[in-house]
Amino acid sequence: ALVGAVATLLALAAGAAAAPPRADTIYYGGEVWTGDPSQPTAQAIAVKGNRILYVGSNMGAARYWGPRTRLVDLRGRRVVPGFIDAHIHASMAVQLVYSVDLYGLGALDKYLAAVAEFAAAHPDLPAIRGSGWSNTVVPGIGPLASDLDSVVSDRPVALYSEDYHSLWVNSRALELAGIDGSTPDPVGGKIERLPGSVSPENPYGIPSGTLRENATDLVLDALPDYTVDQYRHGLRYFQRHVAGPLGITGVFDPLLRIGGNAVEAYQQLADEGLLTVRVRGALALNPEDDLATWLPAAEAERAKHTRALFQTNAVKFFADGVVEGHTAWLKQPYADAEEYAGDPNYAGVALWDDEALADAFTAVDAAGFQIHVHAIGDAATTQVLDALAAARQRNGAHDWRPGITHLQLVDPADYDRFAELGVTAVPQPYWFVKDDYYTYLQVPYLGLPRADYEYPMKSFFDRGVLVASASDFPVTIPPDPLDAIQTGVMRWFPGLVYEYPAPPSLEGVLWPEERVTVRQMLRSFTRNAARACFTDDVCGTLAAGKSADFVVLSRDILRCPPQDIGTARVLMTVFRGKVVYRD
Repeated sequence: ALVGAVATLLALAAGAAAAPPRADTIYYGGEVWTGDPSQPTAQAIAVKGNRILYVGSNMGAARYWGPRTRLVDLRGRRVVPGFIDAHIHASMAVQLVYSVDLYGLGALDKYLAAVAEFAAAHPDLPAIRGSGWSNTVVPGIGPLASDLDSVVSDRPVALYSEDYHSLWVNSRALELAGIDGSTPDPVGGKIERLPGSVSPENPYGIPSGTLRENATDLVLDALPDYTVDQYRHGLRYFQRHVAGPLGITGVFDPLLRIGGNAVEAYQQLADEGLLTVRVRGALALNPEDDLATWLPAAEAERAKHTRALFQTNAVKFFADGVVEGHTAWLKQPYADAEEYAGDPNYAGVALWDDEALADAFTAVDAAGFQIHVHAIGDAATTQVLDALAAARQRNGAHDWRPGITHLQLVDPADYDRFAELGVTAVPQPYWFVKDDYYTYLQVPYLGLPRADYEYPMKSFFDRGVLVASASDFPVTIPPDPLDAIQTGVMRWFPGLVYEYPAPPSLEGVLWPEERVTVRQMLRSFTRNAARACFTDDVCGTLAAGKSADFVVLSRDILRCPPQDIGTARVLMTVFRGKVVYRD
């Protein structure tokens, strides 16, 4: 069949009257979903250099054949545009290489054993870092410094929770950061305290060893950052072992620091032609930053990064924290408010004053930066929309494409405002499930029925809101878009088998009315995500003139049963015309 197809292609090419540009490679005989409404399907893609020459039929592609053109028979495989993750901390892949991995261990004694083993294997590291412990294992005030002290006491230890909104530290880290019983909670942060430890010597209570939200910076700022070379290694690890095998060709990295080593590592890789993903980054702005000095510094940073594959043209804000840390900002109190905070009206933490947030949005928008905001709680999302409305009124309507990410709880009254203000919804479909977090944290902390109405998605699509999907890696590991597509369609764990769209029971499905279609999910990881990143002029769809970024899949996810989408794998990832991964 392959020989016959090639012979037919060559014969057609030989008979072509015109002499259009000759392709370097022609991929033919596939089932191509282009993402382009003007030509949604095709059989072949002709590529020259890093661009697409032609997308269409096998016969049409034959016109671009030349004596040196390489022919690739797709054998009927499904081809889609390269996946773009609209909120992924790719630079944090350094932690997969240079820190202790606690993901999936699921028990305090296993966490401690892993830390002890890592510390013993790395005696020269000045600090022990890690991530992946779960709030479901140690709820309430979180894990204790004394537990870490039992395995490492001579060096600071700082371990992110798997949601990256809490930090577990040992006593050496607390000492290094100057945190003790006389240290108040920072603005937008919380230092967990040992119960009953308030005294004249410790007026705020003795720190227990867990820091939430902005309080994590007290320790992190006291520790040395990873080096530029370590970030380079982490990013190349990400490209080789994460992005390529998962078909990811574009990322929005939303938490970069001005002048940071991660930014320098990105720039070096871009300069050396070693990036195999297109990167758009956001510089972090915190409430305590002096906007008058921060903004010129951000503009200077942006001016350094003008490569096609790496730019820092956005600003990242946090409007609140997370439900599992009791720091998400809600419109109604937490179900366990009395038990957790001693206040039945406790509803979480607002990180910004209303007017300060509106002023900051106005300033960064006027300076030409895109706005990207973390909002988990419904109160936080409403505040962000109010501040965006104020900025738009002050600066005038223009193509600004601000994004709000996570959107765990959203007031239905706010759905239409996304479309009215041109705001992109950036959810993480991987989280659309009733998992241990739902059972052991969200239901107890939020209560029912509120916990059953998390993560709207169809509501946004129905209103014409731009929806761009994301993973929030390394919160989600692995950040596999195929798993996310299946979960967005089914709102249950990838691989769970039941009949769709009417399973025998919806009891185990998180808000089944918010399920979307496979094509909507594909758009959210391709065309929509490119638009959200301001890269839709070069990628996100397969069309002549666009960057040759596409993925060949092992099965047809547009035709297979939804419960089988997650079993598909990436056979080939092409980025800018080059094969960067092959199974």
